[in-house]
Amino acid sequence: MKAFGFNQYGDANVMEELEMPMPTISANEVLVKNEAFAINAFDVAVRSGRFKNSVTLLFPTILGTDAVGRITAVGNNVSDYHIGDEIIAHAGTGTYAEYFKVSSANIGLRPAEYDRNEAAGLPLSGITAYNVLVHIAQVRPGQTIVVLGAAGGVGSMIVQMAKALGLYVIGTDVNTAKETVLKLGANEFGAYDTEHVGQKFNSVADIVVDATNGGTGAKAGVPIVKPRGIYVSLTTLPNDTTQKPDASYRQMIPKKDYLDSDAFAAISLMIRNNQLHVSIGKMESFTLLGIRNGQNLVSNGNPDGKVIVTL
Repeated sequence: MKAFGFNQYGDANVMEELEMPMPTISANEVLVKNEAFAINAFDVAVRSGRFKNSVTLLFPTILGTDAVGRITAVGNNVSDYHIGDEIIAHAGTGTYAEYFKVSSANIGLRPAEYDRNEAAGLPLSGITAYNVLVHIAQVRPGQTIVVLGAAGGVGSMIVQMAKALGLYVIGTDVNTAKETVLKLGANEFGAYDTEHVGQKFNSVADIVVDATNGGTGAKAGVPIVKPRGIYVSLTTLPNDTTQKPDASYRQMIPKKDYLDSDAFAAISLMIRNNQLHVSIGKMESFTLLGIRNGQNLVSNGNPDGKVIVTL
């Protein structure tokens, strides 16, 4: 089968077109004919060698965590899914290919009414957003949440999910993202490039979620959280918490008991209620040029939405 991977760390030019054997599934896995997949920042980080000192890869490595497709084979222990099912997958690896395998614990049915390209961009950001809100912050209806980096991939999911869960949502991002964030459902918006959002929203948030790259929102986020509120960072926690020493500072770290199946169940309900959408910034073809172009777009932070490759 046709796939795209790399045999050495480097920039997008190390990506190669490869001919790989069809994946062999275990008893708890399904085989999926790929229809579309997302190119994520995580893929770029792996390819560039960011994790090479902590994770040993076998070359060639086929990238890709998020995809949609149709099941073509099921393992002996799989009873909830069947051949022909259209699914959303959080595969972990290997979706830059015509076929991929994935545990049945890491998939969900794709609602027929949901666009497949939107669905392809959903798993990683959607599951992360769900885990932040439900497991880390343990949100409740009526609370006020401030999302730093509200127009980003995960930030935009958190805004929509928080709104669906009954929270009052304030989003912050650059001023040009104001219309986008308000359309996602935010009740209020703050532009950190044109106003002092830390002062504007001082101590209003029961929960602050920093979804900015590298935790760069901390300077504004700490003043925003209530004295005994919850501050969640997707990356690094604030270095200086002296303004709010009694707040609870929590980092988003995936755990095995955060089940993808629970997240997909909630995501599916929100989709059916028309509460969850993925912005698509660029469509690319299933070619070496398309893969390299897509990775460069993600690496440079250019796309206003997800980069999706269609087969």
